[in-house]
Amino acid sequence: MRKANVKSIDVIPEFRAALLVFQNRVLDSLASMQEEVFRAVDYVENDRPRHWRQQVLEAFDSIAEMRVAYEQAKMRKETAGLRASMIEEKTAIRDAKEHLQKCQQKVEIVRQAGINLHHEADEFMGRMSQLQRLVETDIPKMCGLLTRMLDALEKYAEIEAGKVDSSGTTHDPRGDSMNPSS
Repeated sequence: MRKANVKSIDVIPEFRAALLVFQNRVLDSLASMQEEVFRAVDYVENDRPRHWRQQVLEAFDSIAEMRVAYEQAKMRKETAGLRASMIEEKTAIRDAKEHLQKCQQKVEIVRQAGINLHHEADEFMGRMSQLQRLVETDIPKMCGLLTRMLDALEKYAEIEAGKVDSSGTTHDPRGDSMNPSS
């Protein structure tokens, strides 16, 4: 029969308490990470698409305003008898169209990013839920095991303490006596 090399059974309850603190910290961290993931997904799937759709509408309005300004400038110059080159107005229309194109690209980029982020978030949440289940089930099992080990060690210590009588003689449960001085 192998003997246990137990130095102190007092550390077992301390370790069990530290394990429970660890469990609470891990669960709090997982909840915080889950909240951050939900916030990021909401931002990319809801806030950004709304923003860029609004930018597209504003870009269309800007193009319309630039065309009106172009037509007004063209009419002013024709009535004044000048040659109508209107470089500034044409540049403004071109810039507004480029801005519209950029906004439309952003709408598509954000849409694709939302799809990718949603997929990655689902993967991450799956891994987090595995860790959460592990922490919620295995740590209580370990604490129960530590409690049983502590009980067994305490009973063993009581039995060992009962084997040594006041004369310093250790009694073997098989009936043999052993003198510590021999």
